Amino acid sequence: MIKRIIGSLILSALLSGNAFAHSGKPKFHVIIDTDGAIDDMRAISMLLSGNDIRVLAITCSQGTLLPETVFVKVNSLLSTFHHEGIPVGISEEINFELPSWTSFAQDIQWANEKKIQNVNPYRKSSEILNNTIENYQNKVTLIALGSLKTYADWIKANRNEADKIERIIWYNNHNIKDGFNYKVSPESFEYIKQSGIILEVVANNTDKLFVNEDYLNHIHSTHSIYASQIEDVHTQASVVEKINDKHLHLWDDVVPLYLTIPILFEKEALQNIKLASINPHILPSFVYETIGKLLITATTTNNRVFTAFPIDTALYKSAYAMMLNETIRKFGLIEWKAISMTNEIHGHTGIYSIIGAKMGIRAMEYFNVGINNLEVLTFAGNIPPLSCFNDGVQISAGATIGQGLISISDSISAIPSAIFEFNNQKVHIALDPEIAEQMRNEIKYGITNYGLQSDTYWLYIEGLAIKYWADFDRQEIFVIEKM
Repeated sequence: MIKRIIGSLILSALLSGNAFAHSGKPKFHVIIDTDGAIDDMRAISMLLSGNDIRVLAITCSQGTLLPETVFVKVNSLLSTFHHEGIPVGISEEINFELPSWTSFAQDIQWANEKKIQNVNPYRKSSEILNNTIENYQNKVTLIALGSLKTYADWIKANRNEADKIERIIWYNNHNIKDGFNYKVSPESFEYIKQSGIILEVVANNTDKLFVNEDYLNHIHSTHSIYASQIEDVHTQASVVEKINDKHLHLWDDVVPLYLTIPILFEKEALQNIKLASINPHILPSFVYETIGKLLITATTTNNRVFTAFPIDTALYKSAYAMMLNETIRKFGLIEWKAISMTNEIHGHTGIYSIIGAKMGIRAMEYFNVGINNLEVLTFAGNIPPLSCFNDGVQISAGATIGQGLISISDSISAIPSAIFEFNNQKVHIALDPEIAEQMRNEIKYGITNYGLQSDTYWLYIEGLAIKYWADFDRQEIFVIEKM
């Protein structure tokens, strides 16, 4: 009975949207420190997927692995998720013997390390923390999936910035000194405990939560890039062996759940720290289902008028109905909504406006932010058809004139391009020159053969736009340069 009541309460919270809201302005602003264990990979994926969670940076510290090894794994994961704009820092190596499970963790591929795109340069964790926290307007939650050393060292050197830290959430055994993450750097725990910063220690004190068939089935049924990557990692031979031996518990995985749905946890105070552990009355299958819900939120649209963005083919004109399902399968509902809304507001199905919409989605993906968060400077001018690009960027990224988030440069580029900025980080994104040339030639063909003002010409342009919408992959058609 207790289990059913608790489950009903949490399910009600999920369905009401209180736990996983879909706002451009998130509730949680976090920095993650990781030591490279496989449960860190799962936890980071969950944190990146949450619409209500903004991951500002990730630091790589020693614990399970050496920092530079962790750095490669984190960058490969961010590249796979197309979140290359999240800064990654490397902490210093310490005099601590690596544990017995290091070789297992080192051999696990978090993602394809040979396909890392726009790799983050080697930067110290302290520099990443300085730049991220100094420039950010909201208070930040520090999440420690390894030891507390990276955060303790930074706080010691930046006491004046400590008031910008809302709290630290740390995974560790509640018998503090028995925990591996404590043993890596005991002095860091003692320092943080006395610092006055809220420290919340999260643990899985049950013996019921495993990476097992039930967990993997819930992950498999969750159709998102984050869930797919977790599933892929857990098909590697050495990982399957650990799963079959019931060795892989949910450890750091519970931290994202604690952050977003604290009702799942029992809480108590120990001196000046807070302890939280999964409520033992909650069924494991419900925990797995909840993880699935968190992993899928990033694929949902940010709706203000609609309860859900309409995708019933009966609501669309035939040309769009024919392409709807396959295009959503390839590029996601978020892009489909952005381009559909762009076409409606723009007044016709335009080529450059569609490119702008795809670029706006790609820029949000790059920084892993929601709408209304990017400042944009475009180089498309004010003269159609090139300036139609501006409409697509505004509608997709929410960087509208009304919100003062978009500016149009006096410099005009024949290739659709823009600079996107978030938290003092800038990136220049431009359409691939070969694709831009292809588009210009196809438009010129229409003008030459049909005349600029003819109905036939505009039908031809609409056909081109639909083809670009359905065929152009935003991961492949843009050239991205960090600034």
